[in-house]
Amino acid sequence: MNTHTPMVASVARRMGRAAALAAVLGSAAHAQSTPSHVELILDASGSMFTRLPDGQTRIAAAQAVLTDLIGRLPADPNLNVGLRVYGARTVASEPGACEDSALTLPMQGLNRQALLQTVNTTRPRGATPIAYSLTQAANDFPTGAGKKLIVLVTDGQESCRGDLKAALAAFKTRGIDVDLRIVGIDLDARAQQSFAGVGTFVNARSVPELASALGSAVQTVAAPAQTTVPVTVTLTSGGQPVTSGPTVTFTGSVGGVGTPLNNTGGTYGASVLPGAYTATVKTATDTQSFGGLSVSIGAANTFTFDVTPVSGVQLSVTPTPPVAGGSVRVAYSGAPAGAKNWVTIARRSDPDRAYLDYVYVQTPSGDVTLAVPDDESEYEARYHLANPDGSTRVIGRSAPFTPKRAAVSVTAPKTAAAGSRIQVGWQGPNNVGDYVTIVPKGAADGVYTDYFYTRDANPGTLTAPVQAGDYEVRYNNERSGRVLATAPLSLSANTYAVQGPDTAVAGSEITVSWTGPGNPRDYVTIVKQGAPVGSYLTYFYTRDGNPGRLKTPVAPGQYELRYSTEATSPNPTLASRPITLTGATYSLQAPREGRAGESIQIRWTGPGHPDEYVTIVPKGAPVGTYTVYFYTRGGNPGTLKLPATPGEYEIRYSTEAASPNPTLFSVPITVK
Repeated sequence: MNTHTPMVASVARRMGRAAALAAVLGSAAHAQSTPSHVELILDASGSMFTRLPDGQTRIAAAQAVLTDLIGRLPADPNLNVGLRVYGARTVASEPGACEDSALTLPMQGLNRQALLQTVNTTRPRGATPIAYSLTQAANDFPTGAGKKLIVLVTDGQESCRGDLKAALAAFKTRGIDVDLRIVGIDLDARAQQSFAGVGTFVNARSVPELASALGSAVQTVAAPAQTTVPVTVTLTSGGQPVTSGPTVTFTGSVGGVGTPLNNTGGTYGASVLPGAYTATVKTATDTQSFGGLSVSIGAANTFTFDVTPVSGVQLSVTPTPPVAGGSVRVAYSGAPAGAKNWVTIARRSDPDRAYLDYVYVQTPSGDVTLAVPDDESEYEARYHLANPDGSTRVIGRSAPFTPKRAAVSVTAPKTAAAGSRIQVGWQGPNNVGDYVTIVPKGAADGVYTDYFYTRDANPGTLTAPVQAGDYEVRYNNERSGRVLATAPLSLSANTYAVQGPDTAVAGSEITVSWTGPGNPRDYVTIVKQGAPVGSYLTYFYTRDGNPGRLKTPVAPGQYELRYSTEATSPNPTLASRPITLTGATYSLQAPREGRAGESIQIRWTGPGHPDEYVTIVPKGAPVGTYTVYFYTRGGNPGTLKLPATPGEYEIRYSTEAASPNPTLFSVPITVK
């Protein structure tokens, strides 16, 4: 489906807005002397069907503004623009949703039509794996010279527990200096805060603000041109040209008053800024809207509208009324032929170009399943006829229906120990994306900690936060972000402790016992004294036993044993105790010389931990280098075969406990 986005409800002067945007963007771009690579990342999570304050859905606003932006990008041979989309393939509650991110168009030149087609056929479905998408994006860029820019358009914060700052390390690993611009769509304060310190962030609450933010994001690399381009329209009815009578007006989906097209001998024409449009054709007896029009630089921008009256397609909706946030079955009949016709639902008061969930249809009759918003407004199903030029018009409507919210409740204990696991029962619609979580009392809508989807369990199990205090158990809808039911929960402080030796030999193995809830994601680790919260070296999960075994670091010094949990990020320290590591004694006894290819015996002194080994390497080889080797766990002495090439070498006692594997002791040997 081509662009069929709703227009902003408020009317503003399009040319005035374009002039304001031009002031932000600067003058038309000139050709770059070095390559520029721009990757657009579009959020297609299920919440993108939520409406902005002006009534526009977030996805429609993003599609309209991106269409304007793509249509105006300069025709520069050094400009390379790609598109990555996340959340468009897998429903948020299904496995794989947190890896649902795809590079739909690589950064190879400017394929304007493919970009427009992909942007405007994207259907929101899933989760918000921002960190994963950024990590993948690091592999999308070349490593050569030139400017590199990411423009991420999102309506929410990371929903897959990813670390945004850590994700940017993937670019540093590849030696890529990238300018990250994040454009939020109507984000709440908590979501905005989640992007603090990550790239350059702007929040937009309306289509004009979104257009301005996107223009500002790309202006240093590819400032959009502000030159108008001609559009041409011809009309037909019953297969014959219509040369007089109707009027044709083009109205931008980003907003503004319409531009009338002049009729010259049956051909209607005008000059407009590139972007997304809807055409309105008025006759003495009828008014028809043709949505989904993309006008861009370098394209023909020629359209033909068939204004032949079409018998209305019959549509019926079941169940009536449907559950808000659930789904409906839409049956249709009497439909004309067409490979890209589609059925959608929209508010009854929405303009024809508005849409929510949709499905393509090709048969004269059939039925489809569509998602219903978590909203008790009046809706209708609509049948859209797709024209060869990409425009669409509504030729059938169902009777209006009003979704009704189901009764929702959660059942949970009134008190529990912080960090413990509790059972929570629920009653509700069990819609796609419904989930139960625990949050601090009074937290904003959409906040969550540990959670389970209602479709997975009833009752379900939740791990309570580790801090004592007043909380709420909530039944939420992921798509709308609305809290459907709550139950109070008071958490009392839990008891945590770790017990271990006061001193130990560095590189040895010690026994550590612990006190705590022993949740599946709790663990015990050893770290440098005073290490940042969330740090860890070797560790064991409490679920694996009490006591547990830890391998101590090979460097002597002051350390801490810590009881931590992965339930929150950064992983908090719930209990700790100091431990002093003393230096271990390491030595090797081996011949000082030997013949190439012969085997020699080597005696060693050391802790003999399972990951320690003895190897032979060229003299002065980098730390961590190894050739033939034996593990100390295999016996004392051990056997090594000398290299076939004569020269100066070292026999090294090393360990895999750190990376690169440190050399703990070495002796020279000459191979003859």
